[in-house]
Amino acid sequence: MSTVVMPKGRLLLMEPQFVLRRTVALLARDMGLTDVLEATSPATAEKLLHERRFNALLIAIDDDGQALELLRQLRAGSTSQIPGLPVAATAASCDIELVLRLKQLDVCRLLLKPFKVRGMLDAISALGAPAPWPEP
Repeated sequence: MSTVVMPKGRLLLMEPQFVLRRTVALLARDMGLTDVLEATSPATAEKLLHERRFNALLIAIDDDGQALELLRQLRAGSTSQIPGLPVAATAASCDIELVLRLKQLDVCRLLLKPFKVRGMLDAISALGAPAPWPEP
């Protein structure tokens, strides 16, 4: 008899790399960590942040600043999410300026690429148990 693992909450995963995004999403679902909705770009993620409710966000920081702008909008309350939504980020590189910006935007974890899929799954787990959604 197989056991059905129920996911804990809903995560928005914004990652442009198809294989990484799909692998992490499938493993997170299969392991019962969370239900995952996928976005390939900050524009798609922004649309989802306005249309759906999430318990956490895992976002790839891009070179052109769109992901950081999306985080700024989230923290300013410009989406349908709570401004304190737990956020983790991935980046290809990082300098002190980016670290300070992510800290200012209350990003709780940063993964530098390349990393193992396990690292991303650990980041998802570190986002914590989902808090109840506030009533509209």
